[in-house]
Amino acid sequence: MENLKIVWSVKSECGPIRKKNEDSVFPDVPGSGFVPFKAGVFDGMGGHKKGEVASELACSVMENDYEDLVSYVEKANKAIYEYQETNKDSEGMGTTMTAIKIDKNGVLHVAHVGDSRCYVLSKRNLIKLTEDENVPGYQNVLLQALGTKKKLSIQTKDIQLFRGDVVFLCTDGLYNELGEEYLKKKLQEGISAETLISEVLQQEPKDNITAVIINII
Repeated sequence: MENLKIVWSVKSECGPIRKKNEDSVFPDVPGSGFVPFKAGVFDGMGGHKKGEVASELACSVMENDYEDLVSYVEKANKAIYEYQETNKDSEGMGTTMTAIKIDKNGVLHVAHVGDSRCYVLSKRNLIKLTEDENVPGYQNVLLQALGTKKKLSIQTKDIQLFRGDVVFLCTDGLYNELGEEYLKKKLQEGISAETLISEVLQQEPKDNITAVIINII
């Protein structure tokens, strides 16, 4: 699977209701290239102080090179935790983190905390690779988030990718507006993140919305 080519699109929008965008995304511009490749979406905790700072801190960790994906989550969590210790007005801030890395063999590695999501569209099947970490009965309350405690329980998943597969990352502001069948149909049609976000905006979403779509060629 060496020389596996990828094309990705990415978009993040505040939406018409929220005053600021607390989501962050890596990479933040569309492009194309070859594996290895990494990406992530981050949803700063709404209603908490400086949620956008938490998501930006976690996102910035993706610019570094660590051997395994879990290290990115641990480093991001440490950065947010330490920021709060020296900035008392930011106590209580946090963020989700759903990060992926496609290695040189075409294996997709996922590391996840919170309720953002990672899907793979493979052979016309939409596979959800992450579990939402919400308090039962309270969709908007997280069981854990980066920056809320020193030791996190990090979900991980590995799956072999093939040419024609699509990897999809998004925050809850997007999937709460669109059902999985709709998402599956649009990904099969080859929709870009920019166009998908435009369609969501027409529904006047209540939250920030972010998506990354990675096509394996």
